[in-house]
This record gives sequence, structure tokens and C-alpha cells, in this order.
Amino acid sequence: MESDVRPHLIVATTAFSPLIGGAEIAVQEIVRQLSTQFRFTIVTPRYTRAVAARDDWYGARVIRVGCGTRFDKWWLIIWLPVLVSRFRAREGAQLVWAIMASYAGAAACLANMLTRMPYVLTLQEGDDLALIEQRVGFALPLFKQIFVRAQGIQAIAPFLSAWAVRMGARCTPVVIPNGVTPIEFQLDGAARTEARANVRAENGIPVDANVVLTISRLVEKNGVADLIDAIAGTEMHLLIVGDGELRTSLEARAEAFRERVHFLGVREQTDIKNYIAAADLFCRPSHSEGFGIVFLEALAGGLPVVATRVGGIPSVLTHGTHGLLVEPHDLVALRAALLLIATDAELRERFRRNGVENVQKFLWDTLAPQIAQWLQSI
Repeated sequence: MESDVRPHLIVATTAFSPLIGGAEIAVQEIVRQLSTQFRFTIVTPRYTRAVAARDDWYGARVIRVGCGTRFDKWWLIIWLPVLVSRFRAREGAQLVWAIMASYAGAAACLANMLTRMPYVLTLQEGDDLALIEQRVGFALPLFKQIFVRAQGIQAIAPFLSAWAVRMGARCTPVVIPNGVTPIEFQLDGAARTEARANVRAENGIPVDANVVLTISRLVEKNGVADLIDAIAGTEMHLLIVGDGELRTSLEARAEAFRERVHFLGVREQTDIKNYIAAADLFCRPSHSEGFGIVFLEALAGGLPVVATRVGGIPSVLTHGTHGLLVEPHDLVALRAALLLIATDAELRERFRRNGVENVQKFLWDTLAPQIAQWLQSI
């Protein structure tokens, strides 16, 4: 039997399937596409006993550490150095790849200190960077070591690359954005018409209503409260796909016009194209955003987008070309942008065409090989 000659990478990430967010989608897609070139071991917190401690993802070994609680991200820091030492001795593991500079980055940095295993860092941070540094507090000098000791740094947007430099990175960061596989979010012809009719019928939405779609974890930074407030006083309907800690308060916020705000909870990724088909435009008025794969998904599905000028969003969307950008927390501008696109069919069509074309710059089939080349250069 031939030995496996693929380079063995240990991926440290604070979340993985079945937990889904922008960073997790990116990791899963990269692992899937690069599984023939690299042998991956993914180490991630378990968080719940409902998921297996050991799993497989397109040939990658998945190890979930901890006791199945929300504190398991701390176990990642403890367990990663142990697993790094074990897999280097037994299987010739060569590199740790940390996804984000928080717990995974800290775990990789500690493993490097204890075992001298080199690591690379991918920055996918979506929280406000000043807030991250504020949370770190007096430990900021230690936090900076995550950047200083990294052998390579990939950022998904230019502002994160600049942050790495400011945090003291000795290597030169590279910018490789997240991507999308357009066909996963597209329905054409009769299939699109049927999905549009079904979703609207299921939620009591008139066939001629203007519908805004948002896909989001219901947390403060994603600005869903702002979106609900912007919808108030209009006749638009709002489809909210996602769940989170703010759901109860957001439902109360929309109580006065609850017949137009539809909380759908978490949906399978394969169903997202149906909700895209049912909508006329997409909006997530983020207070902070690392990149926002969801904006690419909406553009791929043919929806114009209203978003905010924060983080990596302007590197994905051009104001007046693919949709409209407003300042965060500006409800007047947000409502005006939503109404403008909802009521101007010609503008919607122009944004739709431009958006579908723009997505071609962010294809995983193109970006995954760039990431492979970056990893091989370390």
C-alpha cells in the first residue's frame, strides 16, 4: 500500500460543520477543493454532545474537543498543542493553519511556543477591530504574538491585512478573498418561478409585494434591528433567515407590523436559493463585517444588495453598480435605499446584471488554487 505523500495540515478553527457562518463556509469549501493536494486534520470545539467527537469531511479528519459546552473554545487552546505534538510524531504533520486570530490563533501560537510547529493565520474577523482589541485588554501584547509568530498571514480583505501589519506581523500578509459557487444559489425559469410562489404562499406574502431578504445570525453587529426599523412605515415584507440571541427582542420590535416580518429560523444551505428567488433585493446593514460571503451569494442569485460601508463590504460591492451602500446606523438612508431599489424595476435589473458579472471575480474554483499556492509557499 502506497504511503500518503500529501502535506499534512492541522486546521484549527473555532467552528465547523454543522455550525455555519462565513468563516466556516470558507473553511469547508477550501478543504473540499484542496483535499487532493493536502491531508487535513481539522481541530475544532465540540460545543454540543449532539455532534460526534470524531467525524470526516471530504476525507479530512475532524476532531471536536471539549465536553460539549459553550466553553469548549478554551479546550481548543489546551488540546491543540497536544494534538500537534502527536500528529507530528506519528503522521508527519508539517503545519498548523489557524482560522481567525482569536481562540484558534491563540491555540496555534501556544502550540508553536511549546512544539516549534510553524503556523499560518487566516484573518476572517467580522467584529469591529477596535472592539476586539478592547476585549483583549491588558493581554494585548500577548495577543500581538499571534501575528508576530505566524509564518504566513492571509487576509480576506485589505483592512484585515492592514490590521495584521499594525499588530506587528513580520511576514507580508496576502489578500485572498472568500468566494462563492454561483450555481448553488441560482434558479432559472420555471424552477425560480415555482420557488418564488411557494415561499411567498407559505409565508402569506402577496405575489406583488416587494420583499427584502436578509440572511444573518441575529446578533447586534449584523444590524437586523436597523433593518426592521427601516421596514417599518413601508409596505415591504422582510424575510429573515437565521437565528440567534436577539430573536426574542427582534420579534418584539416587529410586533406592530408582524404580518410583514417573517422569522424563518435557520435553513439548510441548499434551501437558500429558494429564498433568494422569493425576494426582490437583499440587505444586511452590518455594523461591522469581515467580508460577507452572504453578499456574494445574493449577487450570484441575481439580487441587488443594500449594505453598509464597513469592513470588507466595499471590496465586494461597488455603490451604484451592484447595489447601494449606506453608513451604518443611518436609518433614513437605509430606508431610502431599500425603497429606491424596490420601486425601480430598471435599476434592479441593472444591479442584477452587474452583480452576476461581479461574482465571477470571486469563484472558489479560482480562489482555492491561490490559497493552495500560498500554503505551499510557507
